[in-house]
Formats: sequence, structure tokens, C-alpha cells
Amino acid sequence: MIKGILFDFDGTLSNRIESAYMMYRYLLHDMFPEMDIHSYEFEGRVQRCMLWDEFGSINKRHVLNQIKKKWKEDLDVEHYVEVWYDTFHEFQVEQPHCYRVLNELSKHYKLGAVTNGNGKTQALKIDILDFRKFFETVRISGDFGVHKPDPSIFLQAAKDLGLEPEEIAFVGDTFDTDITGAIQAGMLPIWFCYEHKGVSLYPVKQVSGFLELEEMFLTDTSWNQ
Repeated sequence: MIKGILFDFDGTLSNRIESAYMMYRYLLHDMFPEMDIHSYEFEGRVQRCMLWDEFGSINKRHVLNQIKKKWKEDLDVEHYVEVWYDTFHEFQVEQPHCYRVLNELSKHYKLGAVTNGNGKTQALKIDILDFRKFFETVRISGDFGVHKPDPSIFLQAAKDLGLEPEEIAFVGDTFDTDITGAIQAGMLPIWFCYEHKGVSLYPVKQVSGFLELEEMFLTDTSWNQ
């Protein structure tokens, strides 16, 4: 029986696409103050950065080096790496309905978060959205020393909750880190596919948002007997 739920952060608790979009608008306006931020030319550059960003799975230097190569030869890449990590938390957007659903889930399940990323940056992002009040544990790979899908970070979070891995569901949006890691750790994987349907021949449970999570864990719980 599932007694605890662990969540990924970026793209699961946060709307990572919207957050990154606003961050790239901020960066590009700083890099190119002469451009009209309402123009299609400016928007085109933002959208190109979103493609280079690869849903946050790639080092930011890659995106910044692409900007330097295509539009600004004198770009100080390292400066903007620092700007990203010092500022990105200010642009975080929570997933729709997440606060209410997390509050309800916390009445019935032990909750926590396991996220990849820089310890300081991820902590700022979690705190600015005020998620810690729902969680009994938060494990960040940059502090822990290994990254998802390494099962050890999942298993440590299970110990933090005082539960066995098979008593925990893990909700995340990235298959090769979240779903793979949860499976290897012996947890129930739930693929969070917000605004799209994940395509996979592997038989994994999918939800499209927090309202479906609420129905799964609080309404239709026949699967969890």
C-alpha cells in the first residue's frame, strides 16, 4: 500500500517551461536592450533559446554559447551563467492546483521532494514557492552527491519518510531520471505529463496534472489496496 509520495521539482511541482520562458526574456532583454521586447524578432530569439534549452536537461553554457555564436560575439558567458543561477528562482511558476492538492495529500500521505540540480539554486526555487511546509523531506542532488536516476537518493528519501520503497510513489516528468530512478529504487513510478501525453511502450501510470493526482490518490484509490 502506498503511504508516501515523492515529487520531482522542475516540470512537476513547477511549470518549468513557463519559468524558463520568462527567464530567457529577462536575459535577452539584458543582453539586447535595444530590441523591442514586444517584437516578433525578440520573441523569435526567446523561442530559439527554449529549443536550445532542451527542457533544462542541458548545461546553461550550451544555450549561452549558442547565443554568443549566433547573435553576440562578445557575450560574457560566465557572467550570464551566474545571472541565471542567481536569478532563476525569481521566475518560478507553480503548477496549477498544486498547493491545494498538496495540502489535501499531506493529510493522508507522507510527502517529500527529490530533485536534481545545484543545492543553493534548487533550495531557493523550492522556498520561493513555499513548498517545504508540505514536505517531510527534501533531497537535492547537488547537496546529496549523486543525481537521479541513481537509486541511492531515492532510497535516502524513503528513509527520511520512515517508509519502505514499495510504500512510496514517485511523481516526475522526465522518464530517464524520474521514472527510471523510481523503478530502480523499487517505488511506484508516475509519469507527470503536463500539457502533453507521454508516448511509451513501457506500461507506466501517467497523469496530466495535479487534479488527476488528486483523483488517483484521494478519490479512486481502489488500485492502492
